Amino acid sequence: MIEVKSCPVCGASSFKEVFKAPYFRGDNELFAIQECNECKFWVTSPRPEDADLGKYYDSANYISHNNSSKSLMDKAYQVVRNYSLKKKVQLISRIDNGSKSLLDYGAGTGHFLLEAKKSGWNIEGVEISGDAREVAKKDNALELHDPEQFEVEGGKYSVITLWHVLEHLPNLNEHLQSFYNGLQSGGKLVIAVPNHESSDSKHYGENWAALDVPLHLWHFKKSSIQALAKKHGFVFKEALNMPFDSFYVSLLSEKIGSAKGSSLKALTTGLKSNLKGKSDKNMSSLIYILERP
Repeated sequence: MIEVKSCPVCGASSFKEVFKAPYFRGDNELFAIQECNECKFWVTSPRPEDADLGKYYDSANYISHNNSSKSLMDKAYQVVRNYSLKKKVQLISRIDNGSKSLLDYGAGTGHFLLEAKKSGWNIEGVEISGDAREVAKKDNALELHDPEQFEVEGGKYSVITLWHVLEHLPNLNEHLQSFYNGLQSGGKLVIAVPNHESSDSKHYGENWAALDVPLHLWHFKKSSIQALAKKHGFVFKEALNMPFDSFYVSLLSEKIGSAKGSSLKALTTGLKSNLKGKSDKNMSSLIYILERP
């Protein structure tokens, strides 16, 4: 097991346990969420060794790289994903400096890249899962890079995107510096991550599905992203809500500790979270736009 000795945001070495959260995709193994005593950043610690994390991703319940439409949850995920792809391309087109050069880090099976390509973007993608890379090649004719054999080229990209990926990356600061170096002047880093200050997070506590331990190594809130942006030389431009995530995460959260769960309760909790988080950009998941000056 790996124990986080120092906070990747502020460097402090003192933590306190918030609670223990379950690995809900398998046998409910518990993992501690620790809070930095200085900047209040949350980390999963201790966590499995990097080489041991693969078995947690292999769960049949892990659908982010799964194109299955078997269950109602899968079908809902696919419908929302297809709508969201278009919205994401609209977003990067709005913030682009004009060169339309895109790197998607953690590209999955390549659906976002494919949508961007249709809109005239020069695309490149990185994906750690060999199975996902094979699907991207077979179904979408995309050749994605293995991160073990890829280095971000300096000053190449006008936009780099990480859609629910940053929370999975072990070497947080190394990656952020690499992304900074890979951007052109005026280029944008787009980061989508769960927000543990949201109303639905507070409602479900340790059973909030977006904690997703031990797959999620880091647990972000707005102030931690702002601090990391400053640390690596980025200008923090804006935060945007992701309104669908609160419903999806609440549906998953309802099932933790209960085989049935309640779809009605989940929808109600998701709606309340969105209403509370709409004005101050504090929904279940947020998109952050950072700029390299």
